[in-house]
Amino acid sequence: MMEEPKVERERKGTKGPFEAKLEGLEDGYRVTIRGDKEKIQQQRQVKLSFIELLRKADVAGYPILFPFNLILRFFSGYKKPNM
Repeated sequence: MMEEPKVERERKGTKGPFEAKLEGLEDGYRVTIRGDKEKIQQQRQVKLSFIELLRKADVAGYPILFPFNLILRFFSGYKKPNM
């Protein structure tokens, strides 16, 4: 069995109907968000759609402006999550 990593720091907060917890571990971070599963899934779909729009605009040759090109570059290494 894998043992749980040691939590060195922890921060909890709430924003609207969601609870978030950020844990600083020995070798990285863990983020936990709790809330209404349907609402979280809808928000993830909207964000993924926006990222997909940025990717298609980039492929089509449209210039991607400053904050959006950083978002596109950040998410370019990630695969779509299974929903």
